[in-house]
Amino acid sequence: MDMIRPYYSRLFPAAIITAGFAAFAHAALVAVAARSIGLELVAIASLTFAVAIVVALAGGAVLLAVVGALKLKPLPSLFLFFVAVQCVAIWLEMFLFDFESGWADISWQYGLISVPASLIAWHQSVFHVQKRG
Repeated sequence: MDMIRPYYSRLFPAAIITAGFAAFAHAALVAVAARSIGLELVAIASLTFAVAIVVALAGGAVLLAVVGALKLKPLPSLFLFFVAVQCVAIWLEMFLFDFESGWADISWQYGLISVPASLIAWHQSVFHVQKRG
């Protein structure tokens, strides 16, 4: 448990930063696609933040426990975060939106959010702890 404790001290700050980025990026992508800015973007950003913070806290707790328990170095932990966040993003997209044709319906735009979000989450949690330790 002592190996995991330093990582958990970074869970909430990393989740807030990651969810904030996801909310901003999602609203920006919608604004570009719709070619307009309005109150809808505030609603989209708020909903995205709410979903992302729940996922980031729950998923981050699991990822940080794995990193701490297995004593993963920076590169393997980055790979773990990257793969896990992509899998969760694809699952959430498939769960929240009805897909008729399966994998072909997965939007590449969510990669524009989830790839940097995984790097931000890793940097604000694992990298921060390992840099200090």
